[in-house]
Amino acid sequence: MKIILFLFSVSILVPQTEPTSVSPDGLESDGTTSTSSITNDAVDVGESLTEFQIALRLGNMEKAKELLFNAVKVNEENRKEFDRFNDINVKMNDGGRAMKSGQYEEAFSNYEVVVAEFPNFTEAVFSMGLAKFRLSDIESAVNYYSSALELNPDHEKARIAIDNVVKNTFNDGNNSYRRGNLEGAMDLYYKVLTFDSTFTRAHYQIGVIETKRGNLSIAIDAYSQAIEIDSTFYQGWFALGLAQNKYGNSSDALRCFQKAVEIDSTYAKAYSSMGDIYIKGRNYEMAIGVLNTAIAVQPNYPKPFISLGMIYMEMDSLEMAKFYLEKGTLLDPKNGGAWVRLASVHNQLKDCESAIIAAREATDRKKRFGAGWYELGIAEWCNGKGNKTAALNALEKAREDRSWRQMAEYEIDKIKNPAKYEE
Repeated sequence: MKIILFLFSVSILVPQTEPTSVSPDGLESDGTTSTSSITNDAVDVGESLTEFQIALRLGNMEKAKELLFNAVKVNEENRKEFDRFNDINVKMNDGGRAMKSGQYEEAFSNYEVVVAEFPNFTEAVFSMGLAKFRLSDIESAVNYYSSALELNPDHEKARIAIDNVVKNTFNDGNNSYRRGNLEGAMDLYYKVLTFDSTFTRAHYQIGVIETKRGNLSIAIDAYSQAIEIDSTFYQGWFALGLAQNKYGNSSDALRCFQKAVEIDSTYAKAYSSMGDIYIKGRNYEMAIGVLNTAIAVQPNYPKPFISLGMIYMEMDSLEMAKFYLEKGTLLDPKNGGAWVRLASVHNQLKDCESAIIAAREATDRKKRFGAGWYELGIAEWCNGKGNKTAALNALEKAREDRSWRQMAEYEIDKIKNPAKYEE
């Protein structure tokens, strides 16, 4: 009958003492032993060996040893197996010493011999993974860790080892992404998924990169996989909404943003993006409602202020537009578009000095921004009360932007030929 003995009194991975052998002489001729944990009660050998295999698989070495001694006590024919068991004991200890001294190939070879003899020996399989990890063979390491978990789903060290590999690989992907190496980042994120297909953030980051590349359908699929794994991942819902909106699916996008704020009622970006959809549909009442909610939950977030300014411009509520745009540019002074809108509001309110300031803020940030130069030209001219030369210079620069050429030429002609426009 083949049975297994594991007689470590120390750690498998890094033994603290020299390997020891167990001699048959340690048992009395009548099968008794001085070990206090062994009883004189008769045991069912088959049952003991079955339990022994389970204990070995689960890594409960003390229990395995006790069960084995019980089996030997009943049937002395099992004594002849001791030499083989001692060889395995030595191999595991040799493997542990080799790991400690940095001889990882040698350690792996020792563990491999043990697993060849006892395929269900979880700790030996796990140790093979550790050796492969030290040899920088990450894929093989994870395979051995996974095999250890298959043998013992409660093997905490194997689970932690896989988690660490996944997180480190993911962080490497993030570092590549920050350096602008999108291809390298993508390879690492996909590698993460080979280790753990349920790693939500890897799916999400793949979606982010595919969005940057303009591959919206692939991005939508990646974000969808992320939220399928974790339906409470509100950033995933938000990103999916943005991608759906760019793809032209505004109704699906709106549902995604609504789901995001359902999960996190303080997520201002989602409220603001809902406002964008309502603005596009000219549903200003709904837009104002969600944008004010965005401001309420995050008062220092500039986008809803700027969006409200745009709405009130469309509604010809210029004082309200000015209020929100001034607040928006205060919070986001680098937003050239917001400065242009504020300059336009000031021009419509006949506040030429404020319009000049706002327009210059816009052109300082975007030197070829036709809209900024146009509003500056209008403000400098100030209905004939301002600086003609400065106005024409600004409008000439606006004319260089094709989008604003026709309007700039019209204003230039009005300044140069005012008689043509007299009523």
